Amino acid sequence: MRISPKIKSNLYNFAVGFSMGSANIIPGVSGGTMLFIMGAFGKLVTALRDLVSLDTLKMFIRLDFKGLRDRIQWRFLTALVLGVLAAFATLAKVIVGMLEAHRDITFAFFLGLIAASIISVNRQIKKWSIGAALSGIISAAAAFAIISLIPVDTGDAWYTMILCGVICIIAMILPGLSGSFLLLILGQYNRIWEAVGNLSHLKFNAGEISMLALVALGCAIGLGAFVHLLNFLMDRYYNATIAALCGFMIGSLPKLWPWQSPDPASLIWQKGKAVFSRSLYHLPKWDDGKLITLLLCIIAGFAVILTIEYFAGKKQNKESK
Repeated sequence: MRISPKIKSNLYNFAVGFSMGSANIIPGVSGGTMLFIMGAFGKLVTALRDLVSLDTLKMFIRLDFKGLRDRIQWRFLTALVLGVLAAFATLAKVIVGMLEAHRDITFAFFLGLIAASIISVNRQIKKWSIGAALSGIISAAAAFAIISLIPVDTGDAWYTMILCGVICIIAMILPGLSGSFLLLILGQYNRIWEAVGNLSHLKFNAGEISMLALVALGCAIGLGAFVHLLNFLMDRYYNATIAALCGFMIGSLPKLWPWQSPDPASLIWQKGKAVFSRSLYHLPKWDDGKLITLLLCIIAGFAVILTIEYFAGKKQNKESK
């Protein structure tokens, strides 16, 4: 039985969305990185620009459904969103559990994934210049400064939830910036992802539904405000923008170093809970019983990206022909 090109395209876009959603659950990993590796980053930016434009709003007001159908990439966006939602529904509780029970192994896998992603995204830079280099260095420093921030609990007020949505949707789209890590810094990671996991298993309450609705509203606001700026930067300053994305990924790498432990000198108390604001980083030791396991996890993460890049490249070559 031969599968039609449209179905193949839908399945691929669903897989892109699933990969994006899976990565966004992990603090320190960006779904935008997966978009870039799988060749869908530029397409998503363009699709979102067309979706949240003044022309689209005018068509909607005029009830010009034919124009909306022709203007908006419904097939691509629908498959992508369904993939993201499927990842949230199936993996939210699993990955949160893995981070709690096997943090070092989880970090090792995603360290390999991000390291390979840096190499892959770097290939997209057409020409290095002083401006592109400075963009990369500044972005790497900014990302490192962000991951060094002390986690705080910003509460669950309605405006806080909207702000979390705005901040995190921007970070989730940009390669190298982790929306989940920003949630961790804001003290909202467990609260939001547990609610997502409960919702996917039909275990929820009115408070969680209200909270997720406010976060979704913030995501919509963030998309509308940010996507046009990103599209402008990609059109006018392509090399510097891609270099900045590489810098964000490089700066976030220390967060995923599997050989780290809490710094006892950084212990603080927030609402009765012990929080370590810094980590101590160690070199791997040969007598470490987990050394081989962690190295294999790093290699596995690296191999996953190379495999994804290989098949994405084949798909793009077919489309170009």
